Amino acid sequence: MTVADEKKLSDGLDAFFYKIIHALDARKDATAPTGGSAPCDQFDVRYFEDGEFSPYNIASFSSIDGMPPDRAVPAVMRLKAYAERSGWAISSFRPATGGRTITELAGHASNYRYGYGYGFRVEALHDANRIVLSVGSDCVRDPRDHRR
Repeated sequence: MTVADEKKLSDGLDAFFYKIIHALDARKDATAPTGGSAPCDQFDVRYFEDGEFSPYNIASFSSIDGMPPDRAVPAVMRLKAYAERSGWAISSFRPATGGRTITELAGHASNYRYGYGYGFRVEALHDANRIVLSVGSDCVRDPRDHRR
């Protein structure tokens, strides 16, 4: 596992986020991404006295409002097609059928393996006329964590 380079990690996540936004082609602005770090629970997490932890990843969350289902679902389908063309892995696709009011799509960039690589989740919330999305980065080690 690599040692964290905060700028590289943040820049990579931003670039991945904007690939998702571009592929959705929603023709509406997304809210500014917000988020932060979270422990990578699939590994043995070490906690420091200052409240930080290692390993960790960073995630960003955003939404696109004013997207009724007749616009939101095609946007999700454009992202799905883009992901498949790009060699990304689709880990979950659940259309709004059988009374469900959410269309969900989740996946990972082509270089993903558990805990390593960028991932995404997009949900078209039909009742709220909104698309919500989250993206997450690789798991990385805090420089104070000398475990390999």
